[in-house]
Amino acid sequence: MIQVAKLVIIDPQDQYLMLYRNNHPDFGYDPDISGGTTEASELPIETVVREVIEETGIVIDPSTIKLLYEGTDFSKNGVGYWLYVTKLQAKPGLTMSWEHSTYEWLSREDFLEKARSAIDSYMHMVYHALQECSS
Repeated sequence: MIQVAKLVIIDPQDQYLMLYRNNHPDFGYDPDISGGTTEASELPIETVVREVIEETGIVIDPSTIKLLYEGTDFSKNGVGYWLYVTKLQAKPGLTMSWEHSTYEWLSREDFLEKARSAIDSYMHMVYHALQECSS
């Protein structure tokens, strides 16, 4: 089974990091969060740590990461989704990879609205998972 693991990143001022895809063939310039597909023998949390570094340059301490969701409920084709959240101690600088064209830090309300209106079903899961928690 394909597994996708991503991370909601919250800064010390409770702003949420939203990335925007770089002309993705299926999702255009849709809202996104950092993460990706697990590699062979890689745990989803390891995927998140690796992908965040690759996509943003941010180094995340795995001990600060909390699991919010695990399952296939929102997948259209049985892909396993893992969603994690972390709150940073300091606002980092970002080094964007080729996968994303830009980013912004948003209030929880604005972040949720963009996740809800995204094309990608993963982002719909993000919306629902965050609605159910008080992060």
